[in-house]
Amino acid sequence: MQTIVRTWIDNSALAQEGRLKISRASSQMPVLGRIRERFALGQPLKGLKIVLALPLEAATACLGKTLQAGGAEVVTGGGPLSNDGEISAALAADGITVIAESDSEPASAKTRLICTMEAGPHLIVDDNGELIGTLQSERPDLLAGIRGGVAQTRAGLLRLTRLEKEQRLPFPMIVLDDALGMDPFDRRCGTVPSVWDDMLQTADFAAAGKTVVVAGYGRRGKAIAMQARALGAHVVVAEIDPLKAVEAFMDGCQVMRLQEAALIGDLLITATGAPDTIGGKHYFLMKDGVLLCQAGLPGGEINTNELADIAVSHRTVRENLERYELIDGRKIYIYDAKPPANKESADDDCAEITDMRLAMLALSLQYMNEHGDRLGNEVMKPPYSLEEEIAVLKLQSLGANIDEAADR
Repeated sequence: MQTIVRTWIDNSALAQEGRLKISRASSQMPVLGRIRERFALGQPLKGLKIVLALPLEAATACLGKTLQAGGAEVVTGGGPLSNDGEISAALAADGITVIAESDSEPASAKTRLICTMEAGPHLIVDDNGELIGTLQSERPDLLAGIRGGVAQTRAGLLRLTRLEKEQRLPFPMIVLDDALGMDPFDRRCGTVPSVWDDMLQTADFAAAGKTVVVAGYGRRGKAIAMQARALGAHVVVAEIDPLKAVEAFMDGCQVMRLQEAALIGDLLITATGAPDTIGGKHYFLMKDGVLLCQAGLPGGEINTNELADIAVSHRTVRENLERYELIDGRKIYIYDAKPPANKESADDDCAEITDMRLAMLALSLQYMNEHGDRLGNEVMKPPYSLEEEIAVLKLQSLGANIDEAADR
């Protein structure tokens, strides 16, 4: 097995560059900063070991330092494709354990996760829900002693909910994807506009007057539809949930089955979090020049293997944009919303948007530590009291005040 060790610890020049990035991000994250100050005083996480299975970027580094300020021993793992080396160096130099490859060839994500979990954590942060399933199949012994954890994404929600239904969830998990506060700040102001901006520029796509099909009308899908309408598109929504379909209709969207929508869509965006949302039965129906984009589950909502099977040619048009040509001459373009691994991350630009989410994550870990022994092995949203607390801290950072009931 490949050796995996702490790296970058002794590289002071690299660490200094990382500290500058973290400092810049921290200045854009006032809510997390207030929580860090509180944690430093109260030490609510003292004596705990916490594993962060997250990409190491400037914003997530601020989370790690917040947990460290609260008294926790923080362990984080990742490979060169998911970690910023300068930030990893800074965290390692400041006492956070960074697990990464020592050889030139990167180890598999599974190997890194297992190695990280060998630290014996009390709490975990599992970005997309893969960690628990990996341990159950590979190293179930490493699940002992874990009180609970937090996951961030829609993909994590789906994976963990499936484990819960199968009664295989080993401890309680809070998932942030469904938290009320994640809607206006993370999606509407952050994730969705950035996907739109990058996609329109990369694919030279003008939304005005086009038919945009949104598969899935959850919080992310709703934000995507809202942005599309603001850009002048005609929006069609495909849903399997009747309540969400009614909501989309009442919001002014046309609602139809995805197979019907595939016939008229100029742009199809998936936001379901479910694998194979778009597959072989849809490709035969699509327009020439249609653009596809997945905004939910990374690498799984659009089945590109089935598209490759029926295509006569495939080429990369430009970075993040692939073109498949079918036997009848039709061309299907797929925009990959993931940034290239070697591209400089815009951490400083997104830190303000991720501030509330990472602050919620920190408070959720504190809540799990204090209440985990009274919770069942189930998937849950953050308690409303935490969401309200985050909103109050955000208002304070903005210098805004609200009425109290007695003032009216």
